[in-house]
Amino acid sequence: MGLTTAGQTLLASSAVFLGASVWVGRRVSQRLRPGTGTNALVVVIIFALISLFVPFSYWTGQALHALATKPRYSATVVGYTSEYRDYQEKDARDRTVTRQRLMHTAQVRFVGPDGEPLELPSSVASTEVPLEGASVTVVYAPGDRVAAELSARSVGLWLGASVMLFILGYCLWATVWYALGHPMKGVAAFGMAFLFRFLLPGITLLMVLALGYAALKYFALGNPDDHPLWVACLCTLFTLALLPLLVMLLTPKRNR
Repeated sequence: MGLTTAGQTLLASSAVFLGASVWVGRRVSQRLRPGTGTNALVVVIIFALISLFVPFSYWTGQALHALATKPRYSATVVGYTSEYRDYQEKDARDRTVTRQRLMHTAQVRFVGPDGEPLELPSSVASTEVPLEGASVTVVYAPGDRVAAELSARSVGLWLGASVMLFILGYCLWATVWYALGHPMKGVAAFGMAFLFRFLLPGITLLMVLALGYAALKYFALGNPDDHPLWVACLCTLFTLALLPLLVMLLTPKRNR
C-alpha cells in the first residue's frame, strides 16, 4: 500500500524536524552542561515546538489570507448542525479531565459566483445556537467545502492563534539563539517587553471589553441574551476590578 502525498509530506517533514531538533538539542545540552551528551528531554521539547510552529503558521497564514482575498458574499443562516466535542479542563483537584461540549455549526445559503444558490456549513462552531434568518458575511471560492465566516469572531480567533504562534516562535528563536552561543540579555529584554507591554495589556483590555459589554447589554440594552441579574453584577464587578490593572499596564513607567 503506497503512501499518499500527504503521508509522504508528513514523514519528510517529521524527519527534517527531528534532525533539526537533535542538532539544536545537542548544542543546548553542551552549553548547559559542557562535556555531557545530548539531553533527550531537550530534543523532545524542541521537536514539539517545531512541529507545532511550522504547520500551524502555514494554516493560520492561509486562513487569514483567504479571509482577506477571497470574494465576499452576504449569506443567510438557514439551519444548523450540532455535535458533542471533547475539551479539557482542570477539576477541583487540579487534574486534567476530558469533558464534552455541545457545539453548533450554522448552515448558510448565498448566491455563488455563477449566480446559483449554494448552501454550505459555516467555518465557525460555537456553543451559541445560530439564529435562523440572521445575515452573515462569508468568503468563498469555487471548490471550497465550507463558507468561511467573516466576522469579528472569526478574525479574532485567527488573530488569537497568531499571538500564540508568535509566543511559540519566540520560544523557538530563543532556543536556537541560545544553542548558537549568543548572549541572551537582548532576547530576555524583548520577551519581558512583549509580555508586559503587549500580551498582558491586550488580554486585560479584551476581558474589560467583553465583561463590560455583557453588563452594558443587561442594564442598557434590555438584556437581549436573557442573563440573570447575578451574571450582570459579576461582569460589572470584574470590569471595575480590572480597570486599575489596565491603567497601570498601559501607563508608561517614568524615570524617578
